[in-house]
Amino acid sequence: MEGANYYEVLEISRYANQREIKSAFRRLARRYHPDRNSTVSDDIMKNINIAFEILSDPGKRQQYDESLVGEIQRKLARSDQNREGNSSSNQDNWEVYTVSDDLNSETESYHNKVDTNFENRLNPENEDASVEKDNTFLESRYRIIVEPSLCLAFGSCETLAPKVFVVEKNRRINPKAIVISETAEDFETILDAAKTCPTKAIFIIDKYTGERIFP
Repeated sequence: MEGANYYEVLEISRYANQREIKSAFRRLARRYHPDRNSTVSDDIMKNINIAFEILSDPGKRQQYDESLVGEIQRKLARSDQNREGNSSSNQDNWEVYTVSDDLNSETESYHNKVDTNFENRLNPENEDASVEKDNTFLESRYRIIVEPSLCLAFGSCETLAPKVFVVEKNRRINPKAIVISETAEDFETILDAAKTCPTKAIFIIDKYTGERIFP
């Protein structure tokens, strides 16, 4: 049963209590019992028994949850390494492209497209500007993404920023945290909430530059 997700095997939420775990086990045991379904592989019932043995024991369940988080973090680390490699390759390609670009082509200078309002907001002399306007600018600048393959729905992001993140608690199988608003909290609150995610499933991206702010 290597690599299997015990919660998915029992078709339950990661937040399931002991009563729900036992109920799910009984339901699946009846469904896949050889007397009722002779075509079912023995491995299916074996996997169900293993999953129930782990999740019905609080100590074993805690160890399993910790190992699950560790595996997600290792996958994320490998993903970051691949992303860095691709980023380096893309940069090399961009440098080659710009060097060979036709200087006589009808193109507009990037500097002609500079957002003057953005520069004004960065100017310390404008610190007396409306706080509401500044917050609106900052909040609307960032894109907030929850990567489903990494999210384990621990709920810490919802605790810190409930107007931005919500865990799908009504979803019985494999619930996830989702973003319901990118502008309901200030940037610092959203960043603090993202930092509490143990699997780094929350990504914050600068919409203007494309730069990944976090993680």
